[in-house]
Amino acid sequence: MEAPRMSIAMNPGISNDEIQVLKAMWELKALGTHTVAMQSLAGRVPSVPDTETIEIVKRLEARGLVTTEKGAEGDLLALSPLGAAFIRQLQDRQLSELNRGP
Repeated sequence: MEAPRMSIAMNPGISNDEIQVLKAMWELKALGTHTVAMQSLAGRVPSVPDTETIEIVKRLEARGLVTTEKGAEGDLLALSPLGAAFIRQLQDRQLSELNRGP
C-alpha cells in the first residue's frame, strides 16, 4: 500500500519517497544520537535507488527533518526532533483514517 501524501504546513509537498525514507529511519530508531549509516538506510528503501536516497536525505536535511554527520563508515543519519514529530503526525493521521473505516 502506497503511503498517502501528507499536506502539512511546515513541509508542503513532501514526496512519497521522502516519506518512505523517513519511515525507514523511524523503524531503524535513528533518533537523536542514535544514528544509522547511509548504506543501512538505503538497504531499507529498496524502491528508491541508492543515489536517489542520498538526494532525498539532502532535501530532508535542508527541511530540518534529518541530521547528518560524518563517521568512519560514511554519513551517519538521524531524524531531527522535527522529523520525529512529522512521522508521529503521519502515524496519527493514518490511525485516525483506519478508525473512520470505509
